[in-house]
Amino acid sequence: MLEGYRPEYFREVASFARRCPNFFYVTLIIKAHTKQGFPGECHVWREDGRIVAFSAVAFLNPDDAWLWGMRVDPEFRNKGVAARFTEEQLRIAKAAGRTWAGLNTLDHRKPAPTFRVMEKLGFRLEDTYADDVYWRRPKHVARPRLAPFRDFYSHSSSLGRRTYFHQHPGWFCSRLIPQRRREVNRLGFTLDGVPLMVRRRRYVEKGRRYSGVTVNLFDRPPDFATLVPRLLALVPKRGHMVVNYPVEWQDQFRAAARAAVPKMKKNRGYWPSVWRIYGKELT
Repeated sequence: MLEGYRPEYFREVASFARRCPNFFYVTLIIKAHTKQGFPGECHVWREDGRIVAFSAVAFLNPDDAWLWGMRVDPEFRNKGVAARFTEEQLRIAKAAGRTWAGLNTLDHRKPAPTFRVMEKLGFRLEDTYADDVYWRRPKHVARPRLAPFRDFYSHSSSLGRRTYFHQHPGWFCSRLIPQRRREVNRLGFTLDGVPLMVRRRRYVEKGRRYSGVTVNLFDRPPDFATLVPRLLALVPKRGHMVVNYPVEWQDQFRAAARAAVPKMKKNRGYWPSVWRIYGKELT
């Protein structure tokens, strides 16, 4: 049974969430919704009175909801908890006026349990993106000047893209729909003629201020070896940059990045990942 999260539930949630990957992400989500006023709410799921799962719903805009942070007690996996929990959260999102709900999950070569749950609940695989975090810049590469490109929405839609990536306390996607046109076009630029969507933000971590940049790159660069170093020159001096792009290019993009920043490898200068974006119309 779904129930709203309360602070006194933290110890019980932590007792199983610590045995799941990335416990810090659960604490980040709870903090965002309960202390920082981020739109949405956290939930727990009970079986026989015991809390066995945690998840949250984020309200990204007036149209879209995002399900994030699902953690299920290892003792209750493969028992339908995630599916029932997700169904109830979809009802909450619909009642709040959202017409679509999405979530992301790491891509795997072998079918993962999440993939089966998505299929069972009628979610559609919207996009699969490589999503790389960089915090080192290439030396002797000048920071490029970006030119405005105020038709990024129509251009991206013509490429068949259905979602775009943006960063808040966590990792979210919204739909490329007419309601987002103004926001998307405002963030449109070109680098050496290649369209980009660039979103900047500032954040505080352990009392220190940092900058974050999120880039959506939907056009295949004519030359990765030329464009990627110039793109990485946008990495803030204190902070990081996330580059989101179609998974088909991951080998070429990452090879160009490693060539531009010598000695850079996983968790030393960058962190690579691949995400599946699932979505469901709430009709």
